[in-house]
Amino acid sequence: MYFGEILSKYYTFLFIMVALLCTILTNRMMYHKVRDCFLWLIGLVLAETIFSGIENELSLRAQASIWRSILSVFCYILRPTIMYILLLIVIRNDSKKNKFFYSIPLILASAILLIDIPTDIVFSYTDTNTFYTGPLFPITYGILFLYLTLILILTFVKCDFNIGISEMLTIFIGIGFIILNIVGERFIDGYTGGNTDNAIALAILLYAIHFKSVEDQREKQILETREQKTGLLNENACVSRFNELLKRSNPEDYAAVFFDLERFGLVNDRYGMEIGNRVLAEYANILSKLVRQDEILGRQGGDRFIAVILQRNLDVFLAQVAATRVRFNEKGTDYDITISAHVGICKVKEGDTNAEKLISNAHDALAYGKNAGNSVTYMTPELSEMLKDEKKFASDIPIAMANDEFVAFYQPKVNSKTNMLCGAEALVRWIRNGERIPPGKFIPIMETKDLMCDMDFYMLRHVCSDIAGWIERGLVPPTVSVNFSRRNLSNPNLAADIDAVVNEYHVPKKMIEIEITETIDEFPISVLKGFVDDLHKRGYKVAVDDFGSGSSSLSLLREVTFDTLKIDKGFVDRAYAKDLAILSYMIKLAKAIGVETLAEGVEQKEQVDTLLSLGCEIIQGYYYDKPLEKDVFERRIITRRYKVE
Repeated sequence: MYFGEILSKYYTFLFIMVALLCTILTNRMMYHKVRDCFLWLIGLVLAETIFSGIENELSLRAQASIWRSILSVFCYILRPTIMYILLLIVIRNDSKKNKFFYSIPLILASAILLIDIPTDIVFSYTDTNTFYTGPLFPITYGILFLYLTLILILTFVKCDFNIGISEMLTIFIGIGFIILNIVGERFIDGYTGGNTDNAIALAILLYAIHFKSVEDQREKQILETREQKTGLLNENACVSRFNELLKRSNPEDYAAVFFDLERFGLVNDRYGMEIGNRVLAEYANILSKLVRQDEILGRQGGDRFIAVILQRNLDVFLAQVAATRVRFNEKGTDYDITISAHVGICKVKEGDTNAEKLISNAHDALAYGKNAGNSVTYMTPELSEMLKDEKKFASDIPIAMANDEFVAFYQPKVNSKTNMLCGAEALVRWIRNGERIPPGKFIPIMETKDLMCDMDFYMLRHVCSDIAGWIERGLVPPTVSVNFSRRNLSNPNLAADIDAVVNEYHVPKKMIEIEITETIDEFPISVLKGFVDDLHKRGYKVAVDDFGSGSSSLSLLREVTFDTLKIDKGFVDRAYAKDLAILSYMIKLAKAIGVETLAEGVEQKEQVDTLLSLGCEIIQGYYYDKPLEKDVFERRIITRRYKVE
């Protein structure tokens, strides 16, 4: 058997195997889909082999030319039909628009193949069943080049005129088999045609499989770079694009912006998550129209956003972010919501090359600004240095706690009527290598880094240990207040955990008072009430600190039963008539409901006299004593009475 005869017989099979190999090697994402179609392709090869075998059998019979022509026509119609079915299998989950798009080349190829049916003017078989080329036989080569042109055009369009290696391989495989068919018919002995129609149909299928893969890869890329709710770039994509901007000329023209929406949780609470997501999408759409192509806008997650804005456009962008009006209609209901945001900004300086660091700096500026009550905060060298110190403190604090560098100082509480010691508040102090670190440097850090909960129990243990030591030595210490941050209320077993520590040191419960601040906005009053009630059941007293500084003081008194109200220092410092009137009514209200009052931050005798005249006898402040070390406070326990002028 000649090489040409072997090539003729297995031409289609070779094409299928090469096409499959190309698809598998260059498009691994589509391997599963190709594998699913593999059996169908094998079935096609077997069907083609059977029909070709029958056709060859007929070619040996001198009078069978009519039947051979009929069989050829049948094959010409059947092959593109099978290919079209396979195409629909590949794109079965696509939209109608995509299905139509993928079908265009196959429909055209099918029409071309039907034109190529054996006729006297193209080719035919003589009465002796001999292959005969007609005057228009060269049209078959025109069909091949028409197919090639179609594939090239669709390929460039589909790839947005950005051709990659795998796309080029797809094209060259089709070209290679077309050239092989033409060359074979002209120059290879024994080659009688490689089923060009089969080659065209199979190439179309390869085209569909391959560019379905391209589309899937792009969809995956979109999912990897975009977040779904708003369609904005995700954080990784923002960093990547920002790094590209930093490599361009004049990156100093830009500024990294990190912002989060103010009280957006209230939108979800009021309207529900579905409307909340719609608000986010509309908000993102409004900002997107404001951002230029050479700028960046993305969403980190939740209500947090990232932007990279040209500094000359920064004021316009900040004005929009300060108050963005979102209006839309959903299911017949009109929504009109104004969204504001807190913003942190880090301007790009010469030599800045790390996008992630710049965005992080903007985030740090935002976090600092929110705690300071600022709407917009710029990262400055001074702020950067301060935040570095804070981060160092944040990493040092757990180590310092393990090394017992934090100690309890005790600020006495005095009955100003008798000048007798009647209690104390335990205050944390940090002593490292003999140096005392001011509380103002580490307390705010502990509050922002969620270290206060650990510190509260650390202090409770030290206070209980000190009280147990005094009792063992025969002293009678007064009740000591231990502060517990409002963050502790996230622990449903907080009262039980406190009780376990006190019982561990065998301290009488009457000697421990738990003090918690009034401002607990992140927790409903019902949570605080449950905690206070649980403490009372276990035998502890509870004080509320900074009373009068919150926005719901009366509601708090109505819902929660406290033992002591610690009046906010602001009412003591100012002697205006309005403040004195409010102070007077707070003290009278406390007495009316059986709650003791205590004034803190008292430093002058005139303040003491005013408080006594209003009915508040318990005083805490520098007028009597500053926070004292354990040994000094121990002497106060022994003497008890204060001598004042």
